[in-house]
Amino acid sequence: MYSVSQVPRVSVIVLSWNGRGLLENCLRSLAAQDYRDFETIVVDNGSSDGTVEMLADSFADCRVIANSENKGFCQGNNQAIAVARGELIVLVNNDAEAAPEFLSRMVAAADLDPEFGMFAGRIMMFDQRDVFDSTGLLVYPDGVCRSRGWLERDEGQYDESDECLGPNGCAAMYRRAMLDDVGTFDERYFAYLEDLDLAMRGQLRGWRCRYVADAVVYHKKSMTSGYHSAFKASLVERNRIWNAAKLFPRRILFLSPFYTLARYFAQGYAAATGQGISKGFTRDYSRFRLAKILGRAYIDAFRYLPEILVERRRIQKERRLGALAVFALMKRYRLPVKDLAFKD
Repeated sequence: MYSVSQVPRVSVIVLSWNGRGLLENCLRSLAAQDYRDFETIVVDNGSSDGTVEMLADSFADCRVIANSENKGFCQGNNQAIAVARGELIVLVNNDAEAAPEFLSRMVAAADLDPEFGMFAGRIMMFDQRDVFDSTGLLVYPDGVCRSRGWLERDEGQYDESDECLGPNGCAAMYRRAMLDDVGTFDERYFAYLEDLDLAMRGQLRGWRCRYVADAVVYHKKSMTSGYHSAFKASLVERNRIWNAAKLFPRRILFLSPFYTLARYFAQGYAAATGQGISKGFTRDYSRFRLAKILGRAYIDAFRYLPEILVERRRIQKERRLGALAVFALMKRYRLPVKDLAFKD
């Protein structure tokens, strides 16, 4: 990939936790890239499945950070970003496999648009390669996000590269200059919705995001945490509160609880009628367990709210977008409540 004396232009970071087989396939897809000026950094979050030994045996050219415990998506990636040498930082999930042209096309997009700080890959479902996973993020006005294109069949609607709010963390590229400007992932989040937080902080500072239509990755969804995981649900609900408190204009922040009530109502109706992601939670968990998950999320969110509000003051003071531009941004990339409620 590069000589010892050469500094690579791109640093690819892959985070893994007890996903040895997934990681091996991911790294083989990276080894097959037609772009060669990159280093690969693997962060192992305390796996007990022989991941570190497999890396030493089969992928000796990778730089490895071996943690003794699971430090989460945010801290794990931040560890790698801190030692990465590239001017372009690429994140690839361990449960994803990149097409051979993925890196070359992401780098070409960065060369074409030097004022853009973020780049989103075209993420397709691994087992349904004509169905989209993500073409960038959309935001709901209470801090939740979901991917544009989620579960849509490919009919050519995303064949053209365009701007988007931010990249899904499954296949994302960031300029080092942007990360130096706005910071890296907020480690309080641990995992989930952290990609929206980073994208919004970038947008508020004037860093735009490009969706790269021909940079393809195939993703096996939620293979690590589980799709209907209670742990995931609690983190999502907690982190969306922090997103709203840190990032949103005051008017949207004031209205945010009403949007949350609308979302709860729509998700409740979806659960009652056997639709959307809610049907999985009501199938797997009792109402008492769901209330406990929700309560824990709110307790954790409000415990750290003073720190979050301090962060908000700094972010809002340093933003380069005016209030009207922020409103326009959130309107342009708004996530409809029906998609949250009725899509699985």
